[in-house]
Amino acid sequence: MRLFLDVNVFIDVLTKRADWEKSFDIIRNIIEGKNEGYISALTPAIIYFFRKRILPEEQARKDVIDSIEGFKIVELNEPIINASLKEEKIESFEDAIQFHSAKDKAKILITRNKKHFRAVKDEIELMTPEEFLKKYQF
Repeated sequence: MRLFLDVNVFIDVLTKRADWEKSFDIIRNIIEGKNEGYISALTPAIIYFFRKRILPEEQARKDVIDSIEGFKIVELNEPIINASLKEEKIESFEDAIQFHSAKDKAKILITRNKKHFRAVKDEIELMTPEEFLKKYQF
């Protein structure tokens, strides 16, 4: 199955937020080839930004490399940027980029913030890591 992971799924794991193990299970199942994983080209930059605030440069870069292993990166191109800038159903530009990166590549967008994508739920299936794992019993 083709899954698109919102950047917050990676931040869960890196910061060990509540229920981070479920996010890690999703990432691991992509690394193991059980599903095909996609991320936005914006995701590595956001991960780096968060890690660089608390870690040395070398470690922040290593965390990015380790985090995105096994994922296909959706190119951040002019059509995605333009569609995201014009997107009226999603309030946040960053969330609009995640959505427009996901919608033609994946069946499911996995996110911690389903409410941010509520207005586009008819265009792509939205699930939290827990919902995905429960539905597909991984």
